[in-house]
Amino acid sequence: MNINLTKLPLKVLVFSLVFSLLPLLVEVSPIEYKGSSLQAADDDKKKKKRRRTKLPSKKAQKILQNLQPLIEAEQWDEAMLLLAPIGDRSSKFTSTDRSKMYYYFGYIHFSSEKYLLAEQAYKDLMNEPDSNDQERLGSLYSLAQLAYIREDYRGSIDYLLRWLDLEEDPSADSYALLSTTYYQLEDFKTSVKHIVTAIEMQESRDIPITRPVLDEEGNETGEKEETGETKKGVAKENHYLLKMALFTELKRDLDVLPVYEILVQHYPKKQYWTQLSGLYGQKERTMDQMGALEAAYDDGLLDKQREFTALSQLLFMFENPRKAANVLQDGFNKKIIKEEEKTLKALAQYWHASKELSKAKPYYKKAAKLSKEGELYIFLGQVHFGLDEFSDAREAIKLGIKKGKLKDEAGAHMLLGQILFENQEWDNAILSFRKCIDVAEKQYSVKKKKQKDKDKQKDKKKKAQDQARKWITYTEGEEERVEALKLKRKALGI
Repeated sequence: MNINLTKLPLKVLVFSLVFSLLPLLVEVSPIEYKGSSLQAADDDKKKKKRRRTKLPSKKAQKILQNLQPLIEAEQWDEAMLLLAPIGDRSSKFTSTDRSKMYYYFGYIHFSSEKYLLAEQAYKDLMNEPDSNDQERLGSLYSLAQLAYIREDYRGSIDYLLRWLDLEEDPSADSYALLSTTYYQLEDFKTSVKHIVTAIEMQESRDIPITRPVLDEEGNETGEKEETGETKKGVAKENHYLLKMALFTELKRDLDVLPVYEILVQHYPKKQYWTQLSGLYGQKERTMDQMGALEAAYDDGLLDKQREFTALSQLLFMFENPRKAANVLQDGFNKKIIKEEEKTLKALAQYWHASKELSKAKPYYKKAAKLSKEGELYIFLGQVHFGLDEFSDAREAIKLGIKKGKLKDEAGAHMLLGQILFENQEWDNAILSFRKCIDVAEKQYSVKKKKQKDKDKQKDKKKKAQDQARKWITYTEGEEERVEALKLKRKALGI
């Protein structure tokens, strides 16, 4: 599978790997860009000397306090009008005030997808002498995002590397963005290094395990409490997908399968189960191939005919004909599987192998009518015979012989003879057994292959003919016995 991120719609890519990193507002202060783990950050990175943070003027603070409700309500135009007076250079607003204004200008323009205006706002903030370190860091990160959006990938990397050099605790998302940007430049080796870092940061987290809090009567209160135990974190789904795409590009196909195994465990979607099953199949791990498809089926995720038929075939292969039949039957019931010769035949055979002859019968009958060969009528005859439905069995076998193109015509005549025997149609039974002998002679003698094959055919011919002769002798004897019994009963007045 080749996941080509360059062909994804721009908005899908941006909003999954870029817009999710957009700074949120907490009261009137910009968000802190904190990472999810200290492990992946450079341990030997020294703390940068931070400049003293100056507070905005009281006049600006009042504006910023009134700004918050407008931001939360996404009333962008009103927010811009409220901030506009701060930009008046002739006013008494300070450089600190203007840095706040530019920060929010950038946020507003970014949120309303006016990316060029957002980029200019963040650059203006960087040029303000009294902007604080936190604002400058946030602006650098936002500029990296904006450069990515306009496909300036080199510029995006430059901004990100500057940001990483200054940020003491970079997040997993920042490494994922850096990886995505290198991916766009087709620098796959560098890209995979950064996405691996992002995933390791997320997977190394210790997440507290919680349980519901119960009241005195044992009912859940809606609150949760920590158990004291922890579990390891899981990376974001998109990060795993990017890692797989990179492994594919780097021809590291063996590394793709373990990622799918993680995805189906934590993000169990149909496409991951089916693709994992396909990978197992390529590696001839057929038991695992079946297990992956079966898990998807049990979760109600399969919705295509080929998926139902593939699973049923694998189940049948591993000697579970009953579940194979149930899966295929479910597909028919849901109208996912079409009633075609091959699907009807498969379901009939699965029920037949499960010894569910009554369930197999209608599907053999439908499949036989659609088939250009007589083989399925022979199977239908076997089912009728097994259910002691001798008249129906006789008619099905006759139809099969008449339709022709049988793999074992001699065997069909043998079966017909046995059915006629059970019906005490002695003369017709003997005729069928004699036909079996003749057909066997013709059927196997015409095959002129290698000597080894000839010997096998001779053995089959002799076995069929010997069996038919024994049935003739037995039928003639049975006919005499039955007739003698009838005469004896008649003499006794029974």
